[in-house]
Amino acid sequence: MPVLSLMAKVVLIDDEARLLATLARFLERQGLEVVKAGSFAEADEHLQPGRFEVLVTDIVMPGFDGMRVLQEVVERRQCQEPVILITGEPNLETASQAVRSGAFDYIQKPVTKDRLLEVVNRGLRHVKLLRERDQARQRELQLLKNLAEIGESASVLSHEIKTPINGLRHALRAVGDKLGVEDGVLIDEFVTSLGRIERLLGETLSFAKPLVPRLADVTLGEVVGEAARECRTLKAFANMEVDNLCEGGLQLCVDQQVIGEVFVNLFRNAGEACGGTGTVTVESRVVGDRVCIDVSDSGPGVPVDMRDEIFKPFRSSKDYGTGIGLAFSRKVIEAHRGCIDLMSRDSGACFRIELPLKAVTTRALPERSQVE
Repeated sequence: MPVLSLMAKVVLIDDEARLLATLARFLERQGLEVVKAGSFAEADEHLQPGRFEVLVTDIVMPGFDGMRVLQEVVERRQCQEPVILITGEPNLETASQAVRSGAFDYIQKPVTKDRLLEVVNRGLRHVKLLRERDQARQRELQLLKNLAEIGESASVLSHEIKTPINGLRHALRAVGDKLGVEDGVLIDEFVTSLGRIERLLGETLSFAKPLVPRLADVTLGEVVGEAARECRTLKAFANMEVDNLCEGGLQLCVDQQVIGEVFVNLFRNAGEACGGTGTVTVESRVVGDRVCIDVSDSGPGVPVDMRDEIFKPFRSSKDYGTGIGLAFSRKVIEAHRGCIDLMSRDSGACFRIELPLKAVTTRALPERSQVE
């Protein structure tokens, strides 16, 4: 049975010198780095987060036994690395206590080579996944930190970027007016590309800018209606139908501008997904202490391989997409103490927005029986 990760560090603790040497030999033959220790004190310096991959320790040892080792490593030092216990008398109570205390698994004596390698392999796979997850989170946090730093100067940057772009756009149009039809089409393409660059930079700076909602009472129907009217100017949305099934009197205490941008993003995405012809349905209801708003479309839905990525910045399934719209939408909704998620459906896409009930002015709510 091959070990997954060569040169990974496994720490072995056992006060029986012969067993310790035998287990170490099994693992070293698989290409692992093994730290042997007859007690916790001997292994102490290696048992810090990130400094080892798997810990295998006997339970019954004088002084500092295996359960105390487990508690020290998992609870006090907050190590995520798997801890495997070796026990001579396994029973349901012992196993249950070990798992509750954070043990990854346990091995019964006498320890066989196959059993040891099987459990260590699983431990190595587990820690590899954990570290890949942590690295991905760190990369995303660093990206968000960098964007936040840009956001502090977003207004200045936006002005500095738009000024030369507008100048170039006017210059191109002036040139296009003096050219023939064929060359004029090329100029129009240049101007369109400049517009896309400006939109990308604008969305990026908007996403990076710190967001503090300016709250005011507004009806949900008004927000949805205004977003639909704004989207009518978009070619991809011109022939779309909008079914606004939201309760007319439902009032939200939100920042109307940025919440409106969320619906514009969702509508624009729906229009592009439907190829300009289809239906967007917006429904609302009160569930417990939350207000749920579903925005669904009749398009093909989100590709399976993109469903875990769509809310991350700069991820897009479209060749022409910026990958900012949904990331910005999540930022806006979370700034209102809510959440937005992609719901599982057989066809089409459905995004669910949830806001806390206390963000709604109850004086305008319909009777509970009408919205459930």
